Amino acid sequence: MLRFFNFTLPFIFLQLQPFSAIGQQDTSFHFISSVIHIDSIFVTAKSGFDVDDFIELVQTDSSFYQAFRNLRFADYSSTNDIRLFNKKQEVIASYNSTSKQKADGNCRSMSYHNEEITGNYYKKNKVRYYTGKLYNRVFFTFGKKCEKARYENNNFSKEGEDKTGGRLQELKRFIFSPGQRVDVPIIGKRTAIFEEHMIPFYNYEIQSKPYLDRYDCYVFRVTSKPEYAAAQNGKTIVKSLETYFDKETFQVIARNYTLAYYGIFDFEVTMKIEVDKIGEYYLPIWIRYDGFFKVPTQKRETAIFESRFVY
Repeated sequence: MLRFFNFTLPFIFLQLQPFSAIGQQDTSFHFISSVIHIDSIFVTAKSGFDVDDFIELVQTDSSFYQAFRNLRFADYSSTNDIRLFNKKQEVIASYNSTSKQKADGNCRSMSYHNEEITGNYYKKNKVRYYTGKLYNRVFFTFGKKCEKARYENNNFSKEGEDKTGGRLQELKRFIFSPGQRVDVPIIGKRTAIFEEHMIPFYNYEIQSKPYLDRYDCYVFRVTSKPEYAAAQNGKTIVKSLETYFDKETFQVIARNYTLAYYGIFDFEVTMKIEVDKIGEYYLPIWIRYDGFFKVPTQKRETAIFESRFVY
């Protein structure tokens, strides 16, 4: 699906092959900092905080990406709950299971347990829905797979061309380095939420806030101004973006997105992601996707999936 524009939207953030930069933004951090609202409590507690440096950190952080890459090297079990809906919001197909991954050095294998399937999730022993196909590609391992060293590619270097001609790489860029312009037709320049041409459409805010009852965080929040917040408003695609940074390590421990666009193709997606420190490494512990996408010649596909990881 989504062949019309040769890219796939909903699960891009989970395709964990690193990517390469195609050029740097001409973002003026000083210009952005002049429009950011900083919580008064935050200012009192951190009067010497450099906002320009913080904005640069938001865009250049690699810790969030590395937490996902760490999945390839970990023993864990995860729950897999995928549901597809019709226009009446009735479940028409679903898949539920527990998967268990076993890591052996840089290699991994996976087993599947307690599978429950409803509706027409499969067709001739193959997943019918594109959401399910991508979920398999992202979260499931069939057979034995081996990787390069854990940190070899944490700077987003490219590991080869994607079958979709690079569109997956560009959308991964946005998820892992939010605010960067991506090379995607129609929507690309509207993802550059820190560039001067997009700043008038957004409110920017930095707060001090706890997370998961044990992390003291800097929270960076970007939201569409009310007049541009409606899903159908084409001025903005990123309706909201919220990132939690651990104050001690600046590790990203949570990120929430709402993305929407209505045009030649339509999508409206909310994603919520949490990571936590498990032993020596940070790893995802919860991921939730809720949304739909629709492109010409294809039926609208509405889905929710949720995954929880236990290590």
